[in-house]
Amino acid sequence: MQKFKFRFLLLIILISSILFVGCWNYREMDQLAIVAGAAIDKDEYGDISMLVEIVEFSNEKDSKISHKTISIKGATIFDTARNAISVSGKRLYWAHAKVIVISDQVAREGTIKIIDWINRDSETRSNINILIAKGNLAKEILQSGGNKSNIKSFEIARILKNQVSLSKAPRVESWELVNSIIGKGISAVAPTVQLKTINGEKSPSVMGTAIFSKDKLVGFLDDKETKDMLFIQDKVKGGVLVSRESENNKDIPVSLEIFDNKTKIKPILEDGNIRFNVNVNVNTAIDEIGGSADFIGENGSSKLEQSYERTMEIRIKKLITKIQKEYGVDIFGFGARLKEDKPKIWRAVEKNWQESFRTIHADVKVNVYIRNSGILSKPLEEGD
Repeated sequence: MQKFKFRFLLLIILISSILFVGCWNYREMDQLAIVAGAAIDKDEYGDISMLVEIVEFSNEKDSKISHKTISIKGATIFDTARNAISVSGKRLYWAHAKVIVISDQVAREGTIKIIDWINRDSETRSNINILIAKGNLAKEILQSGGNKSNIKSFEIARILKNQVSLSKAPRVESWELVNSIIGKGISAVAPTVQLKTINGEKSPSVMGTAIFSKDKLVGFLDDKETKDMLFIQDKVKGGVLVSRESENNKDIPVSLEIFDNKTKIKPILEDGNIRFNVNVNVNTAIDEIGGSADFIGENGSSKLEQSYERTMEIRIKKLITKIQKEYGVDIFGFGARLKEDKPKIWRAVEKNWQESFRTIHADVKVNVYIRNSGILSKPLEEGD
């Protein structure tokens, strides 16, 4: 019995030494091209044209990181990615890629083939940021600033991450885009990126929203409309509210910093019609007053809150109406909320939700709370 145990233990050790020593799919780093991001366009023949940004490491004592771009073409996304070997001599390694920029031309024809590859390939990650190039070719975004600039893909990823303090563009990862495309009761959106000239040099600017019907791009929202959309979606985590208040026949600019926001959407069935109550609650602080008017005292603060509430309610209602009339796609997730709260009603309207969405009524109520006035307890007064 003891011999049997010894032989069995020896067999396990031998098998383990074969199976668990080393990596079965190990590859030398110098055999791979590490991808930071990619831009996807179409060429004049209708084939996929992909610009890939690659991270390079020098072999010097003080190792430096640089980057380069390569252009490749193919019949499909996967075919294009594999064709990179004929250009760089290396296989693309996608595990560290941060962004995929898609041209508006490709997006209007459909993004499902791109998203399918991202989610199906074993190396690409489902948290890659997806952006739509507005008014520029996608490759122009990653080529901007010249070769001496920072790695554009990482720079764009940082801009998206910091959008939480602006709320002027949504942040959408590939898995979220897929869920919105194939999901029920909500339509997909993605951030837009375009080139802006700053100090004589063109740089990528992430601002605004691309709107989809299923997987096809159908339109855009600007940065102000995007903030209103994010309020409805309960995705505003920061940013600034700006208005011009009238005081003594003067227009005074006032800025509020957004601390946090909570939006609740409640579907209601009334006389056979579906309507939604949209309640937006915003906590803010006075960050700037462009004059000596007292908006800090109790009366002034209350007046300012009411002014912002009216302005926001008008803007949000206007956006909902615009989306209903011009696009007819539920980017707000009203249908998803109806499905969750009233599943029986949802099943009755699910098949024709796009048409039903165009006619639903939304009651918008905004509550703005000014919690403090920064480090100043009273308004600044002009001297003699």
